[in-house]
Formats: sequence, C-alpha cells, structure tokens
Amino acid sequence: MQSLIRDVRVGARSLLRAPGFTAVVVATLALGIGANTSIYSVVHAVILTPLDFAEPDRLMALWEQYRDDSGRLTKSRVPAANFADWREQSETFEGLAMFGSAAYNWTGSGEPEPLKGARVTTNYFEVVGVEPQRGRFFSEEESRVGFSRVIVLGDGLWRRRFGAADVVGEILTLDGAPYEIVGVAPPGVYPTWPQNSGRMPLLPSYQQFFVPLALTDERWADRRSHVFGVIGRLGAGTSLESARAEMETVAGRLMEAYPRANEDTHILVQPYMREIYGGTREALYLILGAVGVVLLIACANMAGLFLARSQSRRQDAALRMALGASRFAIVRQVLTETLLVSTTAGLLGIGLAAAGVHALVRLSPEEIPRLAEATLEPAALGFALATSLLASLLVGLAPALSVSRTRRADSTRVTGRGRLGSALVVTEVALAVVLVTSAGLLVQSFVQLRQVDLGFRADNVLVADIGLPSSRYDDVGSISRFHQQLVERVSRLPSVRSVSLAYDHPLDSNWGDSFRVVGDTESEESLVATLRIVTPDYFRTVGLDILQGRPFTALDDPAHPGAVIVNEAFAATYLGSRDVIGAAIETSTPHAFDDSLPERFEIVGIVGNVKFLGPEADDEPAFYLPSLQFPLGEMALLVGTDQAPIALAGRIREEIWALDPDLPIGNVNSLARLTDETVAAPRFNTQLFALFGGSALLLAALGIYGLLSYDVTQRTNEIGLRLALGAPARNVVGLVIGQSARLTALGVGIGLVGTWATSRVLSGLLFGVSENDPATLAVVAAVLGGVALLAAYLPARRASRIAPVRALRYE
Repeated sequence: MQSLIRDVRVGARSLLRAPGFTAVVVATLALGIGANTSIYSVVHAVILTPLDFAEPDRLMALWEQYRDDSGRLTKSRVPAANFADWREQSETFEGLAMFGSAAYNWTGSGEPEPLKGARVTTNYFEVVGVEPQRGRFFSEEESRVGFSRVIVLGDGLWRRRFGAADVVGEILTLDGAPYEIVGVAPPGVYPTWPQNSGRMPLLPSYQQFFVPLALTDERWADRRSHVFGVIGRLGAGTSLESARAEMETVAGRLMEAYPRANEDTHILVQPYMREIYGGTREALYLILGAVGVVLLIACANMAGLFLARSQSRRQDAALRMALGASRFAIVRQVLTETLLVSTTAGLLGIGLAAAGVHALVRLSPEEIPRLAEATLEPAALGFALATSLLASLLVGLAPALSVSRTRRADSTRVTGRGRLGSALVVTEVALAVVLVTSAGLLVQSFVQLRQVDLGFRADNVLVADIGLPSSRYDDVGSISRFHQQLVERVSRLPSVRSVSLAYDHPLDSNWGDSFRVVGDTESEESLVATLRIVTPDYFRTVGLDILQGRPFTALDDPAHPGAVIVNEAFAATYLGSRDVIGAAIETSTPHAFDDSLPERFEIVGIVGNVKFLGPEADDEPAFYLPSLQFPLGEMALLVGTDQAPIALAGRIREEIWALDPDLPIGNVNSLARLTDETVAAPRFNTQLFALFGGSALLLAALGIYGLLSYDVTQRTNEIGLRLALGAPARNVVGLVIGQSARLTALGVGIGLVGTWATSRVLSGLLFGVSENDPATLAVVAAVLGGVALLAAYLPARRASRIAPVRALRYE
C-alpha cells in the first residue's frame, strides 16, 4: 500500500510538472468518455431499461401480415372479427387485448384542448400488466354500447392539467358529453393509436386517456375494417416460437374459413419492446459503436503522447533499475500516471455527459420513445467508470511496455518510439477510415433522401387539426355546413391562396379501406387501398396535379352520383390496361356512416403518387373521395399562403372560434416542417456520424503530426549530418513525408478491409447508396491521404531547416 501511495504522489508531481501535456490528455479523454457515456445513457433509456410493466418480456404485439403486389411483407391492423377468433382459439396467450385510436375535444375547463388516447377492451390493463395509481380500471359492463361514459387518465395529462390531485369521480366534458374519471394509469409506454402502416407513435401525446372499446354486434362481425391494434401476454413458460406457430395455425384456419377477407394473411407476433425501439435500435448501437471508435482513436493518440513522454524518461528508468528497482515497479509507475489521468478525465467526462444527454434529448427526433427519460443513472455512471479504466489500460499499455524494455545500459542514451508508435498511428488511421467512410455513406444517403420527390409541394402551407364533436355535429349536413363556412371565412384572409380540408395531410396515412372494382368477378369488397377524404381545393393547395380528368367540384355532393379520384399506383395496381376515367368502384364505408351517402363512385380523375409515409416508403395505391359525399368531423385544415404559414395561425384560430368558440385546434404546423420531420432520424444519425468522423479525422491527423514531430526531434543529429554532408532539403522533406505516406497507406488499407467487413451493419441505415460505394471509398482514401500529408508537412518543413551546427551539438 505504501508503494502505491508513493507511486500516486510521484505520478501526480510528474503530471503537474507538465501542465500542458496533462491538460491535453485529460481534455481529450474527457471528451471521449463524456461522448460515450452520453450515447450509452440514451441507449440504456430507450433499449436496455425494462418496461414498467409486470414481466414485460411476456408482452407481445400482434399484427396481420400479408404480401403486397411487389412481394414485400407488410404489416396491417386487425379487424374486430379476426381478433375475436384469435382470442377464442389461442391457448399460448394468457390474454389478448384490442385497442384503437380515440380523439376528443376537451371543453369547459379553460381553453379547448384536443386530446388523443385509446379505446381499449376491458382486459387491456391486465394484459399490459399494470395497476391503477388512482381509482380503478374498467369493468366488463362498461364495454357495452351506450352503458356509460367513463375514462381513465394517462399519467402525463393527470399531472399536467390536474397537478396530480385526486380526480376520481370528477366529470370531464369531451365532445360535449360528460365522462366520469374512474382511474389514473401509472407512467408507461402504452400501445395506442395503431396506424395503417402497422406501427404506433409511442409518444406521450397519444397516451392522454383511455376509454372502453364498445362495439355493436355488427362491428364485432366486421372483417373488412383493419383499424385495431392487438397486444397479448404469453402464458407463463410459453416460448415466442410456440406462440408464433400457434398463431400461424390460427391464420390458416381463418384463410380457409373466410378466404376473401383473409387471403394470404398471416399473423405477426413480436415482443412489444421491439415496437418501442423499432428501427432505432440498430442506429443507436451503431452510434454507440462510432463514438467508441473515436474513444479508441483518442486512446491511441494519448498512448502515443505517453509513449513519447516515456522515451524522455528512459534514462531515469534505466538509472532506477541500475539502483535495484524492478521492471514491475517501473511499469506500475507508468500505469499509475495513466490511471490518474483517466480518473480525472472520467470525472470531468461525467460532467460533460450530463450536458451531452441534455443536448441529445433536445436535438434528437421526437419519434424515439423514452428518449426524454435519458439521464445519468447509476448504470451510466458505471459505464463511465468502466470506460475510464479501459482508457487507462489502453493509454498506459504501450508506454509501460516500452519502458519495461529499458536496459541498464540505456541510462546514457535515448531511443525513438519505433514500432509501437508507428503501430498506434496505423491503428488510428484504420479506425478513422472506417468511421469517415460510414459518415460519408450516411451523408450521401441523406442527400438522396432529400432529393426524393414526395409528390406534392409543401411551401407556404399551414396545417392544423380540427375535430368536430359528434354531440353537436351529428349528421352529414351539419358537418358539411361547418366545413364550407370555415373554408369561406379563411379564404377571405389576406395572403391566403387556397383553403382545403382533408382526412390526413399528405404525410400521414391512417385509413386503409376495402372496395371492389365494378365489373370484376369479385362479389365482395376484398381489395384495400389508402382512403383520403378531401374538399375540392385540396389538390391545388398541396400542388398535386390532376394528370387526367377533372378535380372535385361543389356538385360532388350526396345529391349527385359518387365521384372518386385515384392515384397512378391505384390505376396501375387495380385497373391495369382498362380505361381508368369512367371506371367505378364500390365501397360501403360512406353508406354505413350515413345511408344518404353513395356506395358507388365513378373515377373522374387521376393524380400523381404521394409518398404518404415519407421518402423511403413505396408508392401506395390511394383513392380520394369528396368530403361532401363522405363528411367527417375529424379533418386537417390546409391553408396555402403567400407568407410564412405560422404567421397566419392566430387569424385562423379567430375564424374557427368565430364559428365555434368551444372548438380546439391541434397540431398547428407548416407542411414544410412536417416534410422536414420525415428525415429527422436520418439527419440525426448523419449529424452524429459526421461529428464523430470529423473527430476521428482530426485525431488521426494529430497522431501523425505527433509521431513525426517527435521522430524529427529524436533524429535531429542524423538530419543535421545529412544536411551538413550536402543532402538537399527536399530529400529531408521527402524522408519525413515518405514515412507518413507509408503509415497512412497501411492504415488506409487495413481500414478499407475493416469497412468492407462491417458494411452490412450500416446497410440498414442507407438509402439510394451501396454500403461499399467505390466513389465514397476512393474519396475517403484521398481525404485521409491529404490530411496525412498536411499533418506531415510541418514536421518535414522543420526538419529541412535544421542548422547543421545545431544538429552536431545535439545531445
């Protein structure tokens, strides 16, 4: 123990005598440790932290799955009748629960507010595995149609609007109807709001409340409306493979019993946790790996500095060994110094990590669930400690090995770093190649994404959600009148070019509806496409050109024959070579909503395709119905303007409240910003990789510069003699730069092999570019070569100016 204390004191004094060296080493390692700890904190919060549910590993998400016309497997929501059969026939699940989206307008308590939540079967919370933190959950009787109106609040809404007070028994006015609060759900990431694309936006704004799912017998028998999500809890001791095998058997039975509704339809069973992290898992792990590579490069760089420093102390080490010190004591002293540095860097890195986590939470895409919960928890602090110890070992190993090889005869001379220093530089360059190549590929991928034509124009268009309460707008006439009055009022505002309403703005897709093509041999509605409901000016507002036929007009109302506009993908997929204009489809959905609405719709126009789910998505077949022939209370208002859209938000609110002062307006945004958010995750990944790639490039350059600078210093005598004997200065420059070129070429070669070996890991994040893109590899090799030459230039220039007289006096 006394020897250790003595080593610490000696090491501390030694480091304090070289404040510049110590500051550089500590700062570099602190940045590396802080960055690694920040990213680890995010990974821990999003992926590694168990859900706040009972035995969360038994919680599964279930979707229907089918092959689309391109042969791609596609997830789909579930119709109620299929869910009922799943629940009846399954034995591997302890329980299955169904849920659907719900949206209400909350009035009577301050400014009207739109709320989003879920309609759930009464066993939903039991399947999820939670107990209420206030009150109770739903009883079986409360799922009966017309029985009662009760609501369970989500934890976020309860704390935000009620201050976590006891609210059980209070009444909320939702869509003009009274709802009794019977309970409050605990915090958690709940499955709600299943979307047509087979995913869920697992964000707090979609988990504000829960109400019982009450369906009529007719709805329970429906196999056409794919609108629900399903979760299940595996029985104790049941494996995921067993559940999948059983549900595949159930799917086969349904295909046989109901071939038209379940043709080639399978059941996807996957852990619910996978719904949470989705495609972010691979991205986060890759980012963690990237920042780890930066730390490795930093450690190699710092090891080079310590190695250079150790050379100047070889005489001291040789003298100590001559006086009886063991090699172990010499090595221990070096490792003690590096441990002091890494410990100090680790403590400083923890402070940097706290700021880094805050920045990541603020800058990262909102769509990543649980990211807002990322903090420096004990696991992250343990990670920082482990990283510090690893850095200490990596930094101290090379100089310790070098010093341990000191011989007693070395007490009168100093030698160069030799192979260890060169190996460290080659390692830095190789790792930098891997990271810079990854960053380059992601930058190219992001550029390709931004160049994708989404099919519409988003400039200067304002979007806002409007939901008319069914208690006051309970028929097609009242809904249509409000829409027409709203369009007229907003159209009169200054700088407004066009106004329209639509079910779903162009970058949302929540409704896949069944239909049949009139004249086909199919006797039932068995085809499915994305349904859009729009007012006549919609296509002009979003810049969606009519390719053939005509747009909707005010005459496309219930008193006239049904009209429909289809997109190019719809025409190609379902109509083939036949004449599209004049063909007709039938869908019973509008007529089921109100029997005054048509069931048969003639195709009057064709529009271009829109990438509803973002630039990476395939073109979806879609059909547009005029809102007068299918009026819905829940719509998006789209306003084309000649100025910044958000500047009109206040005036538009005034016009809406002039028509209905109790009507809330939600999600006011510009369509351009919504478009920008579709690439938020790729942008985030690209920015981080570019940051880490740039850091790796800089550290590699510093490593080359440090090695060559030290070697020039150590070879001052040799270089001076060369110059004194008449060697041209350019030969000396070539000698130094040649050494840099050899090390860089070796590092680049190893790095390119490493890039090829790891390319498949990155492929899932790329769009429109190959993971082994030759152009990117060539550019990276050229950039690394150029940086290496630049890093070698200053030492080479200094070497060429060494005065022979000074060199002869050296040592």
